[in-house]
Amino acid sequence: MHVTSYLSDGEVAQDVGQFRLMAVDDNEDCSELIVRTAVKCGYEAFPLSDARSLSETISRWRPHVITLDLCLPEFDGFEILSLLKTIQFGGHLIIISAQSEDLRDQALKLASSHGLRVLTHMSKPIHLGQLRELLTTIKESLSQSVLDQFDSAASQPAEKPYQ
Repeated sequence: MHVTSYLSDGEVAQDVGQFRLMAVDDNEDCSELIVRTAVKCGYEAFPLSDARSLSETISRWRPHVITLDLCLPEFDGFEILSLLKTIQFGGHLIIISAQSEDLRDQALKLASSHGLRVLTHMSKPIHLGQLRELLTTIKESLSQSVLDQFDSAASQPAEKPYQ
């Protein structure tokens, strides 16, 4: 599996890995920590500090998982949740924020009402063991989903040619 932890100047790799995570956070230390943890868990990971390019980056890079800070300079997390709904993001979402638990709960409820797959919310500072366990579980789920799709396709009867 090809694993890249950083892409320069917002360039998105054409050769993307099997499992992709995007860390949306304006705090470079936090996003680097998330990216390093994701890479150790077998993901290709990409930090994104400028939420203005989020929609384009998602459409080009197609992450399976997004970690989202609720407090960004250009947008708040609630605006980003609406954007994720609009672009029909189908991956997993993890809210990681220093905001209060009540605010994180509100964001989780809003995201769920938008049809987004929010797994949980976590507080900052991040508990690495908890993040590793969650990312490993997601990766196993994604792997099983791929296997199920393959098994389903393999069990379909072959189409008969036109006669």
